[in-house]
Formats: sequence, structure tokens, C-alpha cells
Amino acid sequence: MAKILQKYIKFTTKELQQYAANPESCVRCIKTDLHLSMGPYGMGNFKHALHELLIRTKVGIYDSNVNGIVLGIKNIKVLGQTAAIRADDPTLHLLINADFYVFRPVAGAVLHGVVRHISKHQISVIIYRVFNTTIRFTNKKETRNDIVMDQEIKFRIKDFNIGTTMPYIEGELLLEESETQNNVIKFEENEEVNTAPEANVELDALVELIKVETDIENEKPTKKKKASKRKQTVNPDVTVEKVKKIKKIKSEPIEV
Repeated sequence: MAKILQKYIKFTTKELQQYAANPESCVRCIKTDLHLSMGPYGMGNFKHALHELLIRTKVGIYDSNVNGIVLGIKNIKVLGQTAAIRADDPTLHLLINADFYVFRPVAGAVLHGVVRHISKHQISVIIYRVFNTTIRFTNKKETRNDIVMDQEIKFRIKDFNIGTTMPYIEGELLLEESETQNNVIKFEENEEVNTAPEANVELDALVELIKVETDIENEKPTKKKKASKRKQTVNPDVTVEKVKKIKKIKSEPIEV
């Protein structure tokens, strides 16, 4: 991470000042003193050697003295006119004062990033051109379909660990307020349009059910009367003939 930031990502003074001026950027400008040890090779071009030493040992690395990852160092001043040297050590011990622009994330902070990778369950977002942030998808399919490569999105920091060699940052995707308001307005309009015909259909269905129930109640007693009449109109002669036939069959002799 430090090599990438040192070689390819070089922030200008104007960019660092804009980041530090925004309270929601998680970038702070900390002016503090720092101890350095530099070899005697830097005496030939002291200013250039001091600048290269700071970039190589501080930029892009987590520093516990400033409690964050150093993005840039500006306004470097050497304190004192001499450097301390030990008897058995040729290195120069210097004390400097500088402005350290530090990336110090906070849980709940809202940041903007650029989408660099899209997978089935998550996306990778780059912030400040170097730090990778993982954002997991929720169950909403609309958010997944609306995201494309190189798109700038807004997210909220959920968890992070910047003390390791590769900083870990996890975020939560945030939708734009205008999109959510449009969705709510459309939903309410559809409800108003659809409620009127649905109410009329339900009323018509209730009226038809009431009519059918009244017709069934009126038909039930007539059917019972008809059934009773049929039972009374049975001919007694038919039953007598059937009994006689059965008796005749039983009275016939059986031949052996």
C-alpha cells in the first residue's frame, strides 16, 4: 500500500487542503513534531534527502503518533541548527515540524467512492484513489441493478482496521434522497388510481353474493315439499305385484 501511494498516488497541496477542510472526509491536518534519523549520505543534498526519507518511511503507512495513515507531508521545518550524533552511530538525529495530512476513518462517516469491481454479493469501491472499501449487497435487487463500473456512489463506514499492512474498510451503500422520494411518490399515485376500481368490484361482488343467498333460501322449502309429494304418490299395486312374484318363485318345486 505504501509503495502504491508513494509512486502512483501523489496528492497536491490543494487537494489535501480541500480534504482537510471537509469535516466529513475523515482527513485531518495535524501539525506536530517528529524525530527522524538520517544517514550521512544526505549531507550532499540535505533538502532532497530529507523529503525522500519522509516519503519512504511515513507516507502511506499507519503512524501511531498521528493515529492514522499519512497521505502527505507539507511545510517541513527542521528544528535547531545542529543534529545529534552518537559515538558509535553515523546517523543524524533530527527533530522536524510539519503538517501531516492523515486519513483517520470513523464509524458512521459518509464518504464518496468510485466503483472498481462488481461481483454477485459485493462491490469494491476506491476512495482517495488508493484505499479499497468493500460494500455488501442487501436483499434489494434494485440497488444491484443500478450500479455500474466507474460510478461514483455514496456509502457509510461500518467497520475498519487501518493498523494492518492492507487497511480493511467495510461500508454500507446509501441511496440518493431524490431517488427514494420519487419512488415514494410513484407508489402513492399508483395506490390512488387503483383503489377506486377495486372498491367498485368488491361492492358488486358482495351484491351478487347476497342475491344468490336469497335465491337459495327461497328454493329450499319448495324442494322439500316436492319430495314429500313424490313419496305419497307411490302406487300400492306395484308393490303388491312384486310381493306376489317373489312368493310364486318360492312355491315352485325343485326337480332332482
